[in-house]
Amino acid sequence: MKRILIDGRFIGVGDSIGRVVFGIIEHLLEIDKENSYSLLIRPAGIKQVKEHGLWDSDRVKVEVLDIPHYSLAEQTKLLTWLNKKPYDLVYFTQFNHPILYRKPYVIIIHDLTTFGYFRYENPLKVAMFKKVMKSAVYDSKKVVADSQATKDEILEYYPVDKKKIEVIYLGIDANYLRISKLDQANRVKLGNKFKKHYELESEYLLYTGMWKKHKNLARLLEAFKKVRSDVGAIQLVLAGKVDKDEPEIIAEIENINGHEIGKTKSSDPIFVAGFVPEELLSAAYAGAMAYTQSSLNEGFGLPPLEAIACGAPVVAGKISATPEVLGDAAHYFNPEDVNDIAMKIEEVLMNQRLRLDLRKRGLERIKNYSWANNAKKTLDIFSEVLEK
Repeated sequence: MKRILIDGRFIGVGDSIGRVVFGIIEHLLEIDKENSYSLLIRPAGIKQVKEHGLWDSDRVKVEVLDIPHYSLAEQTKLLTWLNKKPYDLVYFTQFNHPILYRKPYVIIIHDLTTFGYFRYENPLKVAMFKKVMKSAVYDSKKVVADSQATKDEILEYYPVDKKKIEVIYLGIDANYLRISKLDQANRVKLGNKFKKHYELESEYLLYTGMWKKHKNLARLLEAFKKVRSDVGAIQLVLAGKVDKDEPEIIAEIENINGHEIGKTKSSDPIFVAGFVPEELLSAAYAGAMAYTQSSLNEGFGLPPLEAIACGAPVVAGKISATPEVLGDAAHYFNPEDVNDIAMKIEEVLMNQRLRLDLRKRGLERIKNYSWANNAKKTLDIFSEVLEK
């Protein structure tokens, strides 16, 4: 029996990667009866780990250590802690790791988005980022990439043997797969739950996630003004934490709404919902006329697949991994062209047949993304590394 540690420090502090960790470990525990698993979390993740039934599970040992990501403590205290532990393999679920750690580890690289935005970062932070990423690629036993697009991008920067990088697609949470089987009447009922909770009266477009530069929200907001001018009373709902480090986005939202962002009203053209709890997120997807993803770079992108599962047609930028993941289940635009973004959104809003067609294709597309398949391929990698 080998001892495997899963780095789950994003649980409770980073929504998307935290959900990825749960998808990975829960399905590994289902299929791997030979190895012993531990899950490393920070104190902020205890509540979610308990909700997922892992805290008292006899299949996994939960370790709690308050060491933040991308910190000096990660390079020192985490290194010391790991070196004292008897793990045969560590699975880092993001590229960040102690660069002096010399025992076997496998690492996920979700994307290299940050490479295109170094000009916005502190030079010391950039230097450290490059050092950690280089170590992730060269010093790990295997690299897992979420998509072929990410693998190709890694190989552009780091000329390693391409066999070292394995593409393993992420999966869709079982809750969303259950919703995908609902009939139209029940999907509408679910969507109305979100509208009622936030007292929304208009139809709306939905965006979920961060406000970082690569998410291209500035162009999406500009395009939305054109859409609203052409289509009329439609709202754009932004679900996710308000990012105070993006003052230009905040200023544009305040300009469109005509008041400070802290005074959000349900009737605002851009409704800033803030953090939406998991139990309402599926309702947000189900109630949307369309889900929009205007990103300039994506290593995979779970939200559009979740939106599809909940019945929302997707309008997305045709760039990086997005067309690889969504295939023919999205209506694509050029994310660098505001007019094209607006036009493609309007086409979906104004054409019911197109929306229905996108939903139909989407329900076929999501069948490709299973956490069970992800766990099987991940376990194959673990076995390969441990045998060596």
